[in-house]
Amino acid sequence: WIWLSLVGNFAVFASGAACFNYRTFYLDCHEIVAAYDDADALNPDDYLTIVLGFRVWWIAFVLLLASQITEGILSLATLGSFLRKEKAIAFISQNYFDMDIQGNSSFSNDMPVFEHSLQQGPRYNTHHHELAEEMWDDRCTNFCKCAAFSTCYLFGGRELVDGLVGDYGQISRALADYFEDGGVLDLVPSDLAAGFFMLQRVQRQRVLEARRGIAEEIKQGRGIDDILSISSSSTMSSDTHNFSLNNSDRRIVSALANNMHSAVQTSVISERIRDPLHASMEQGFGLQSRGDDMLTSVLYPMPYSRTLLLPDNAYNGSAYNNNVNTAALTLRMIQDTNARDSEHWYEAKQRKVFNRDDEFDRNLISEGARFARHALSIYTWLLYFYMHPFGSIPHLLAARVKECCRGEKKSEILFDGERKSIFCNVAHGNTVGDNWLHVHRNALLAHSGLDESDLIYANFENKYNQMPYCIVIDHKWQSVVVSVRGTLSLEDCVVDVLVDPEPLGELGHEFGFDANGEYCHSGVLACVKVMMRDLQRHKILETLLSVGAQYSHYKLHFTGHSLGAGCATLLGYIYRQQYPDLRVTAISPPGGFLSWKLATECNEFVTSFVLDSDLVPRLSVATMQQLRNEVLELFGRIKVPKMQVAKTVIFNGIQKGVKETDDPDEIAIENASILYPKDDVPLHTDFHRQLEKFQEIQRQRKETRGQQQDIKLFPPGKLIHLIKTGESSSCAHSVAKCLTCGTSNAGYEYTPVWADNGDFNEIVVSPTMGFDHFPNRVCLELERVANSFGIDTTIGSSSNDREEGERLRRNLF
Repeated sequence: WIWLSLVGNFAVFASGAACFNYRTFYLDCHEIVAAYDDADALNPDDYLTIVLGFRVWWIAFVLLLASQITEGILSLATLGSFLRKEKAIAFISQNYFDMDIQGNSSFSNDMPVFEHSLQQGPRYNTHHHELAEEMWDDRCTNFCKCAAFSTCYLFGGRELVDGLVGDYGQISRALADYFEDGGVLDLVPSDLAAGFFMLQRVQRQRVLEARRGIAEEIKQGRGIDDILSISSSSTMSSDTHNFSLNNSDRRIVSALANNMHSAVQTSVISERIRDPLHASMEQGFGLQSRGDDMLTSVLYPMPYSRTLLLPDNAYNGSAYNNNVNTAALTLRMIQDTNARDSEHWYEAKQRKVFNRDDEFDRNLISEGARFARHALSIYTWLLYFYMHPFGSIPHLLAARVKECCRGEKKSEILFDGERKSIFCNVAHGNTVGDNWLHVHRNALLAHSGLDESDLIYANFENKYNQMPYCIVIDHKWQSVVVSVRGTLSLEDCVVDVLVDPEPLGELGHEFGFDANGEYCHSGVLACVKVMMRDLQRHKILETLLSVGAQYSHYKLHFTGHSLGAGCATLLGYIYRQQYPDLRVTAISPPGGFLSWKLATECNEFVTSFVLDSDLVPRLSVATMQQLRNEVLELFGRIKVPKMQVAKTVIFNGIQKGVKETDDPDEIAIENASILYPKDDVPLHTDFHRQLEKFQEIQRQRKETRGQQQDIKLFPPGKLIHLIKTGESSSCAHSVAKCLTCGTSNAGYEYTPVWADNGDFNEIVVSPTMGFDHFPNRVCLELERVANSFGIDTTIGSSSNDREEGERLRRNLF
């Protein structure tokens, strides 16, 4: 049916084009007829023109109508086939009876199936879960084919269409784990949208009430030690079941800071042990009341931010100043999963804000800005065109013309005093998978600002479990850089959904790091294994960094964005035994990536950067399930029509936008006018009964799937969180914000703050949660922060950088 629908669409397009093409011919015929009073006076040529013109146009017009009718019928038939299949599976899932080993039904033969299901409710077994997985397998197959065809394979998908990937077993299991409802939930997209809108407002209310509670403590003269030592028994439930505005009903949102001194971080850059997560407790902070203006401007950076900036004794202004040391409090979501209604609250954790006068902090920001540019460069021409829509095509074409004029060049290195090419039998010199125009290669060099001689090797082939990557020489930082691309193609999206934890014991044993009992995102592990085979086949790194080689005094540096950040981190573990001083810069790493031990032990050589409310570092099985449950629960509590919810969200967004002085009382009143209090939700509605059945089905599926789903995975290394602390008031920023409905993050000011691997345990529903993950946005904002620290962010390597590297090599050898 899908193929027939595509053929019908093509027929509509062809016949419509024919009608459009012959329209002038048809009009010319009318003019010829009007010029003659008597048809018999027509000359033979005009008569032939009229006959052909009228007939050809009418034939094309009839074909257009027929093809449109046929295409409509085929589309309805396709939709009907999907609906019939889903309805049949839903009926089986909801009303199927359990079978014993002999195949006898569990109910009497004289009782109808539907009546039995009403009495007994859904009784699932393994076969039902397999049916749900088969349904999602078919959906994934059809979706990938349609997406590949509709984009003309611009974003990959050829392997998925050709069936080279095989089945979608693990993906269908993951989707069934998340969505399987047995057909009991009666929801439409507008219902889910209303739930998301309300979750955004409830999250904002939670954060603002928590921040106001801490601000009131500071205003009363309490210091950080006092705030952090408040008993967790006095924590305020951050859910919206109680909208009373009485201060006595609000409980302060803080908890015991049990391990304030436990997480000691080290850095290879400064070669000294530091505690970047927490400011020194011995110094004290002496927080005192400085008026409401101070509390508003300092404690309230942005309404979505879970991080509060706090001034120390040297603070004497009304706005954040990079020149002074400041502390911060991060609100970490705590969830009581044992409670019937999954209570949530925030736990206050102390963090350290970066200081532009601290050499250690400056080095890390400089490193992040530099290697975020390398992580961006491997996205090649697609991101280059996105960033420079008008100048990219002429630039890339001009670069190719220059190549043709001067001929091909291969990268050469000096090894044992002899200069030689290190690669052969690869397409286009030292690149694989590029096209004749070399747009991937030239866009990579344009992004990074490097000379073509600095590009040692690039593999642009993007297949299932195979990520494009490149190896370049950065003379300015005296590093051999391996950049791994993140998610861009349909094949990459399939890899992203391979979320089942994979044990790393065998890999650790092979490459000399302790990974017994540790787990990793299975999609990342599969990609790294493919990359390792390619690296070992060419022996690129060994040739570049061996003793006596031209770059043996350079350091190895892995970097990547998103999925590529996960690959870079795992490659760092693999190569660290061979190159102990290697570094890894992970830009927006995936949240569900490594188990806790490996995620925290790599903080000596891995630095991760997260931009504000970025979705991906918060993505894990646990956070996605929490998001789903909250959306469904909030939709069930809506007591007004969905149109009123939409009007509230749209009108408030237009009138207020995002500003620093959001009033939690006002938001609480508006939320209370839309939502039932949690204790007063009607229990006899159809949706409430559906939700209870859905929860029971999910519980049974979780028991069937075993304990592996309960393994928690985290982002890697020591984390630097760039939080919004300011917003441009320019007209251009306001226009861009209006045109993008507030989803653009351009025009904001960011402040770097240390974060912990467990801080990103809640998906923040904010307008910029998508754009905060774009590699170009993270790179540009890191470079802006570096510039505010007085750091030079000029891309590329100068001739002086190359001369300095060569001089150092001669001195060493």
